Amino acid sequence: MDSIRENRTKEDFVAELGLLFNEDIDGSLCVVLVEGTDDVRFMENLLEDNVVCEEVPYGGKHGIDDIMKMEDPVVQKKEVIAIRDKDYIEVTQLPDRVFLYDGCCLETMILMNCDIAEEFYKKNYNGCFEKDAYLVNIMRQLAPYSILRKLNELENWGISFSKIGFGDLIDRESLKIEELFVKVGQLDRLSWCMELAAGITDAELWDITNGHDFCRYLSGTSIFRRKELNENGVREILFELYRKSDFKRTRLYCTMLEYQRRNTLKYVSE
Repeated sequence: MDSIRENRTKEDFVAELGLLFNEDIDGSLCVVLVEGTDDVRFMENLLEDNVVCEEVPYGGKHGIDDIMKMEDPVVQKKEVIAIRDKDYIEVTQLPDRVFLYDGCCLETMILMNCDIAEEFYKKNYNGCFEKDAYLVNIMRQLAPYSILRKLNELENWGISFSKIGFGDLIDRESLKIEELFVKVGQLDRLSWCMELAAGITDAELWDITNGHDFCRYLSGTSIFRRKELNENGVREILFELYRKSDFKRTRLYCTMLEYQRRNTLKYVSE
């Protein structure tokens, strides 16, 4: 991304959206705001041709919430919606017209699809778990760390996870969780997070597992073992496996479909 694009304010961004609508001769334009470039690439393959998918200029999910709360008439158009990771927000806290990926994030929405999970398992997985259990084990290994992420966001602790890798801490199907907490400087919170994680059901794991962590762990249990296949490589494979027919089985699709029918708009095929 160039420096001009990176330095855009939300006002610049909204002005650009206004220009798009001014150029919309037939009045069919719909806009979907997303967190990042991966979201743009993923959603563009699922949306109709009249839809423009735009990455917000700052803040990811927080940038989406910030922009969608603006009272600017362009943002308040019914044709402008947004999609973001759920992470740990309550649905009631969302601004109007903000939709959520299934589960915690984009990656969980993809992997919740049994066909996708099985296909990835057949071609890439090199662990010892069966196909029906390998993802749950990964999420279970990550659970204390996922709890730490959740508490960090809810309590505003200010922990930075962005540069924390843990590929070297994966031993076949086990994660050296104590060493990971040492890496992030939170060893004193390990026992508490482990206690909370022990009370989480398998179904609830899908709602707390971070997508970056999921893909990093999958790369560590892949046939290629962190050489040819890293986190981004895992994500690319998942994107390639995903089809519109898969999307139509998600809650996100259903909520978008209901919205477009109610407002006589077109975002997704029926």
